[in-house]
This record gives sequence, C-alpha cells and structure tokens, in this order.
Amino acid sequence: MAEERSYATTQEMAARYKLSDHTVRRKVMDGAWPCDRIGRLYRFSPSQQDEIAQIIAGKKPAAYDKDRINEALRMLSEPTRRDH
Repeated sequence: MAEERSYATTQEMAARYKLSDHTVRRKVMDGAWPCDRIGRLYRFSPSQQDEIAQIIAGKKPAAYDKDRINEALRMLSEPTRRDH
C-alpha cells in the first residue's frame, strides 16, 4: 500500500533541507518556493514538495523571476507615447 503524503509545515521543510525556519519563509516570500498560505501559516502540498526538491536539485529554476517582473512593471508604469 502506498504511503499517502500530507502537507508539510515550515519546520518540516527546514528540517528536511537543513535550513532555518527563517530561510524557508524567506524563500517563500521571495517567490522561490511554492506554498499555500493559511492565515499566517505556510503549508507545502505534496506536489509543491516535489517541485521544491527539483529546485534544490537544480533540475528546475525557481518559479519567480524578480528581474523579469520588475522590468514588466517598469514598462507598464512608463507613460505611453502617442503620435498625433
């Protein structure tokens, strides 16, 4: 019978990857790791845990690209040029 995995806590993820709780929360806040929020709590679904394992192994880039998003926001905030 297959073992059913459940949602992991911040503390469990920190222990799994030998990181501090703070580092796990920072990776979530920076968008590097996917997670679900329940109020102020972070929970990691089994599929999110698999994705994080791939990120750590270097097989998948972190999902959030700050530079790309900042560039898009900068372009959106620039006034449009209208030729009349």
